Amino acid sequence: MGTFEIVSIILGVVLVLVLVMFAFINRKYTKLLKGMKEREVDAVNVKKGVRYTIDQTVVDEEGNMNVSFGQNDIVLKPRKTVKVGKGGIKPGKYTVLGTHADEDKFNIRVSGYVKEYKHNEEIVLADGDEITAVSTTVILR
Repeated sequence: MGTFEIVSIILGVVLVLVLVMFAFINRKYTKLLKGMKEREVDAVNVKKGVRYTIDQTVVDEEGNMNVSFGQNDIVLKPRKTVKVGKGGIKPGKYTVLGTHADEDKFNIRVSGYVKEYKHNEEIVLADGDEITAVSTTVILR
């Protein structure tokens, strides 16, 4: 066997490996893009680079979580404490919403006490309270 045949075989094997890798990557990203399209919300309003959903329902007809972000919503990042009152969150009654569709329960610390809340549960915050999302990102509406 000559040099030309050996080089041809090696190039053929490399070409087959590249095609197999391309098919695998294409399949993976096709599934990812399909999953992202299924999660997209139909009515979206974009202002200053932030996406707001027009549909403010928190539970769909089947009882599943509907994660949405409204214009006056407040996002609590995990382990970041926010003060209620001047310069922070306004005191009052809020609805707590989970941000992950597979987590309908999450922990929130209010003034040192941790409590488990469910998606679409109400919370009352008084002036001077400190609130922290413990386990996951939470939306206050």
